Amino acid sequence: MQDILTNPYTWIAVLSVLIVLFVILCLVIGRDKNKAGKVKRYPVASVDIGMAQFIGTREKQDDSFGVHTNGNGTFAIVADGIGGFMDGDVASRIAVDTFIENFKMGNVSNNINFFFNSSAITANERIRKQFGDKMCGTTVVAAIVADRKLYYTSIGDSIISVFRNGRLIPVNTKHNVESYLEELYMSGKITREQALGSNKNRRLMNYVGHDGFVNPEEMDKPVNLKVGDKVLLYSDGVELLSQIEMEDILSRKGNAQQKAEIIMNTIVYKNAKSKDNSTVVILDIH
Repeated sequence: MQDILTNPYTWIAVLSVLIVLFVILCLVIGRDKNKAGKVKRYPVASVDIGMAQFIGTREKQDDSFGVHTNGNGTFAIVADGIGGFMDGDVASRIAVDTFIENFKMGNVSNNINFFFNSSAITANERIRKQFGDKMCGTTVVAAIVADRKLYYTSIGDSIISVFRNGRLIPVNTKHNVESYLEELYMSGKITREQALGSNKNRRLMNYVGHDGFVNPEEMDKPVNLKVGDKVLLYSDGVELLSQIEMEDILSRKGNAQQKAEIIMNTIVYKNAKSKDNSTVVILDIH
C-alpha cells in the first residue's frame, strides 16, 4: 500500500482523473446557467421583406428603391426623384446605388449617423457632378434594422412609419414648406393665420442634388422594435391612401410582400384623376 501511495505514476493518474471531472463539472454548470437564462444574448431580428411599385398616371417612374442584408443588419432605401426635373429617375437611382454601395463596403455599426450623413453627401456630390448646372434631385428615406432596433435618416418628403398594434406611426419629419410652417407655429414663432396662409405649399426645402443641400435628419436614438412591428418606407404617392386604409391593409393576414402588393393594387384601383409614382418597402419584424 505504501508503495502505491509513493508511486509518482499513481498521483499522475489521480490528477488526470480530477482534471477530467473538473472540466465536466464546468460544462454542466455552464449549460445550467444558459438554461436558467443567466447568460443571455439579445436575439438578432428576423426580417420579412416586401416591395412594390406603381408608375401612377406619370409618364415615367422617378422612384427608386433597394434592400440589402448583411452582418450589419437589413438596409432599405426609397428615393423619390423630383418629377419637376427631367432626370429625377436618374437622380433617385444614383442615391440608392450610393447608399447600398456604402452599406456593403463599410462596417456601419460603430457610427450609423456617420454612415447616413456621408452616404447622403456622396450621393449629393455625384448627382451635382452628373448634371452640373442642370436642376435635378431626389428625396431619400433610408433605414437599418439590426438587433430589433430601427436606425433611420430622411431628406425630403418621403415617409418612414412603424405599424404597431393596429396603428401606423410616422417616424420622420417632412422637409417641405408646409411642415416647416407647422413647426414654426407649434413653437410660437408665427401666428395660426401665417401658418395656414401657405399650409398647402409642399415645396421641398432640402433634397439630395440641391445646391444648398443640408445634412439629413439625424435620429436622437434608435426606435426599439417588437416582434410583429412593421417598418414602412414609402414615397408620397402612397399617401393617396388614407391612414385608415393603410392600417386596414397592414392588419390583414399575409406576408410582407403580399401586403406591399395589396397597397399598390389599392392605389391602382383608387378613384383619382391624378396618381403620383408610388413605392413601398415593408420590413416585417419576426
